[in-house]
Amino acid sequence: MENVQIVLEHARLRPFTTKSDIARALANEIAVCACDGLITTRVSDTTIGNIWMITADGLEALEWFQQ
Repeated sequence: MENVQIVLEHARLRPFTTKSDIARALANEIAVCACDGLITTRVSDTTIGNIWMITADGLEALEWFQQ
């Protein structure tokens, strides 16, 4: 779970590309976060980018981790 928190913190403070070093190193944790809707590359309803960003649900989860 510690690595999930790292992914969320990174996505909040320094959004990272899908091919970045952190994306490669923490690929499994990123997959979990994406599947759970905690991070996304979706820019709008019709546009998907290549940068992982935190979602509102991800911010909530991050707050829970930091308690």
